[in-house]
Amino acid sequence: MSGTIAGATLSSGTTGRGPDLIILGQITIDDVVPASPGVWRRQIGGSSLYCLAGARLWLNPERIGLVARLGRDYPFDIAAVLHGAQVHHYSLARVDAEHLIEWLIYEPDGSRRSVPRNRGLLDVAAEGAVDMQPYLQKLLEIAPTASEIPTRWLPGRSLHLCPQVGHRHSDNLRWLRNQVGWISVDPSPHYSRNQPVAELARFVAGASALLPSTLELRSQLRDLTAEALVMQLHQAGIPEVILKRADQPVVLAYDNNVEAVPVQPRPMLDPTGAGDSFCGAYAACRLLGISPPQAARRAAASAALVVGCSGVEAALALERPPGFPD
Repeated sequence: MSGTIAGATLSSGTTGRGPDLIILGQITIDDVVPASPGVWRRQIGGSSLYCLAGARLWLNPERIGLVARLGRDYPFDIAAVLHGAQVHHYSLARVDAEHLIEWLIYEPDGSRRSVPRNRGLLDVAAEGAVDMQPYLQKLLEIAPTASEIPTRWLPGRSLHLCPQVGHRHSDNLRWLRNQVGWISVDPSPHYSRNQPVAELARFVAGASALLPSTLELRSQLRDLTAEALVMQLHQAGIPEVILKRADQPVVLAYDNNVEAVPVQPRPMLDPTGAGDSFCGAYAACRLLGISPPQAARRAAASAALVVGCSGVEAALALERPPGFPD
């Protein structure tokens, strides 16, 4: 299951200045199963697109670039979606492999589970399965590497790495050394939740900001409070650590301080993309020079706005309301 780049790359923004914020992550095919009995629907999904939705609430989309991969059977016109969102910097490599399809199964309480639908993956992807490797390999197949960033975009001002498995984050951070001024990382639970604090900090060495959720740090939070954990990661060498906790206050460490940022409750229609849109908004706000606490506040409000709509295309059509996020 080792997909290769097929040679064709769908790209735009070929001339002039490159983007100020680069987003590197996945695009998926999501088969959404509603909590109430009804017909499921197939739609565009993926961490990179929800991250983009959060970022463009604060940053002119013409300043944002997207790097992703598409399998040979990807069914949607993603270029049209990006142009509709006024995103004109993108590089989408065609991969000679079947694209990842995931069931998104919703429950009445608003929670959801994600299960791969591809042939041969359904049985191996369940948590606790003996052999997760086929699923992890599929995740790597559709996850871009930093070397796929167009050379004309580098050196860059800022970049966000969406969740990736294996050693992809560590490898990308090494490749990007001295090429990007500020880098944020949303870790994958497949590597982060069982790593000791010092080991995790070494794994993401070179990151300017680490933005995990409680899922990604589940085992560490059994022994440490949220405040103690983010401070330990910060003191281990990560300049900014921001812990997303759903409807609980965001906890962040920076400049040897720990701060909790309250999250304002908002109606939720679809929880998909909450964490990704938070990351995109945070990266955009930091690029604009907004302080970490205020960036976290705006990011939390942005995520709440995204989960108030359904589907990534609706999220990409959002505009920031007057006075937002107050």
